[in-house]
Amino acid sequence: MSQLEMLPRPTRAPLPEFVYLAEMANEDFSLGFRYREIASPTPSSPERRVIAAVYFIDVSNRIVRIYDPVFNRPGYVHQCYGVGKRLLRPAWRPVQLTFPDAKMALNSLRNGRNNLEFGKADFPYIESRVPMESEY
Repeated sequence: MSQLEMLPRPTRAPLPEFVYLAEMANEDFSLGFRYREIASPTPSSPERRVIAAVYFIDVSNRIVRIYDPVFNRPGYVHQCYGVGKRLLRPAWRPVQLTFPDAKMALNSLRNGRNNLEFGKADFPYIESRVPMESEY
């Protein structure tokens, strides 16, 4: 074994499930998005909080501006706090695709195309729970 192989390697902190964006356009503000501090836990930092552009639907549902790594651009995702059939630990989970702009996300919400318990859905149904203060 060489000396290089024996050197300790720094451990990287795991990436959060969502990378929230803290900037928004004037149009987002006019649609009801606001800057809020929200929970963004990681396994190594379960109490991690971030500032993000958020549209609150109710206590267990929100639309958040995130970084979409698939398309390498900002996006908007509807999240529900709760559990699923195989997802037994309550957490903020996506219940829809990531939309490229806020208006599309809000239109989809108004048309009822999210978190469907019955019928065809792209994401598993999440049974909502009320988050604790540290999880909100």
